Amino acid sequence: MPGTIMPYAWRANEILEGIMKSKRIFSRIIVITMVLVFAASSSGLMYSRASADSSIVFQTSAGQDADNPGESAKNAIERISVKDASDADIRLIEKTERYNGLATRIAELYIVIKNKNIAGCLLYDTYSFTNGDLYYYLRYEPVSPESGTISVLLPYRFDTYDIRTISYPHGLDQTKSEIKTYRDQKPDNGIMTMLNPGSVYIDSEYLNAFFSYTSVFEKDIRNIRKELYEKAENIHITADGVRITLPAAANSFSEQWGIISAEKLVDWEDEKAVAAVKTGDLSRVRKWGGNGQYYFLPYAYAPYSPNGFYRNSANHIGNLFINIPGRFFQDYAYITIDTLTRTQKSDGFWGTDPMAVNLYESYKVGAGFFDTRWDTEAALSLLRGYRKFDEPHMLEAAVKFADFYCGFALENSYVTKNNGILVYDYGFSATPGVVTHVSLNHLVNEMNFLLEMYITTSDLEYLEVAAKILIGIEDTGKSWINTETGDLHYAYYGDGKYGGQDYPTLTLNDLRYARELITTLYGKDNPVIKMLIETKEKYLTREGIPF
Repeated sequence: MPGTIMPYAWRANEILEGIMKSKRIFSRIIVITMVLVFAASSSGLMYSRASADSSIVFQTSAGQDADNPGESAKNAIERISVKDASDADIRLIEKTERYNGLATRIAELYIVIKNKNIAGCLLYDTYSFTNGDLYYYLRYEPVSPESGTISVLLPYRFDTYDIRTISYPHGLDQTKSEIKTYRDQKPDNGIMTMLNPGSVYIDSEYLNAFFSYTSVFEKDIRNIRKELYEKAENIHITADGVRITLPAAANSFSEQWGIISAEKLVDWEDEKAVAAVKTGDLSRVRKWGGNGQYYFLPYAYAPYSPNGFYRNSANHIGNLFINIPGRFFQDYAYITIDTLTRTQKSDGFWGTDPMAVNLYESYKVGAGFFDTRWDTEAALSLLRGYRKFDEPHMLEAAVKFADFYCGFALENSYVTKNNGILVYDYGFSATPGVVTHVSLNHLVNEMNFLLEMYITTSDLEYLEVAAKILIGIEDTGKSWINTETGDLHYAYYGDGKYGGQDYPTLTLNDLRYARELITTLYGKDNPVIKMLIETKEKYLTREGIPF
């Protein structure tokens, strides 16, 4: 079931503190391991095991040919033993496996021992794909700066290779970034020491890879992470393999990840693929954090820091990549969508960890709020993942959110004259009875999701709630038009009040998508949706804004 096996890295502090309270360190490790084994064996979880013995061989479906089930994939990338690859004394304390149709995920949590003392925790998380590709993620959480740096040597060797990086000649703006290419490189030539820390794409005759740089973060409240870029480290390509350096700092952690394949990851002659690489960034602006996508903190979020990052559940990059041909894009999309099934809350949504100051000031909506747009985007990602990868657990997670949303929509909305509904943009369980504004883009996007869910599941509840939202839009149709500017209003604020500056094209794209779905399901166009589309298109044309 989605969400059953949680990623252990984010319990590292809890485990570390518990171990350090005991003078009998290794006895405690044994006790923890025994409890984990008992819990896994008695919980009824299929395909999940935990063990303290890192030498156990597990039978997995990974490494099989996706086109010919049962046959081994050619040139499958082998998952390494991080214990053998690390220069520190590391000891396994937790291990889980999860078998999906297209990949096997193995997560291992180690304690790091230096001079007979606990120096920190190391997470090693991997996906071994049936197409032969390997994703790995490393996160080092030191006890203190004195814990020192650790390093891992990945035994993947590149002879002659091309390197591509993303550069930012106009500041950290992914819309203006550029791809830099360094051809015919050799191991140990020092190229990475001459480049600012950044992610790299590597192409060679027999091996291809994406490697992030090692990001170092100071931990803040509300799961906010502040990047210490001055401590960042590039990978180093040596004759023996790829050297990963994981630094230590006060109240910090460092992380690094990659995807490795025997096949070409990105077609650099494909303009859409190159554009997707630049948009996705995955380097300085938008980071993959092992448990989700992290964005720069908006100024209006608290606690604000100019180098702060927060996790955004919407999975914009996964949603973009799933439609781009190429191993890298498909692997990454799969990882992000599968991760959503593990980070989903028991209620069915994901939530936004920081506090949005304007939401708190206006509605007393605090940290951990439910953003209907972003979380619906996450659920749409799950639905698209199910359709693309045929993984049932992705659909199960989408259903879980859809059921949650239907209950939320019926209880947290304005009711229109014909019993339609305008669903509040935000929810916050800690403050009962919260009433917020309703933006048109949220509303239409959520209706679209429910219509998509009905198409996939034939569950009438989804169609019925979507129909109530459509009636709400129909009842208020002309009120959404700003007669002074000719644009659409951004939101309805209650008591008949509309206002706010709408996004240039976001709402238009939602409306166009709605028009297609409604025409498909009902066999005819909806005149109100059509009117809103035409209004927005006329405004954009007059303003010279491309759409």
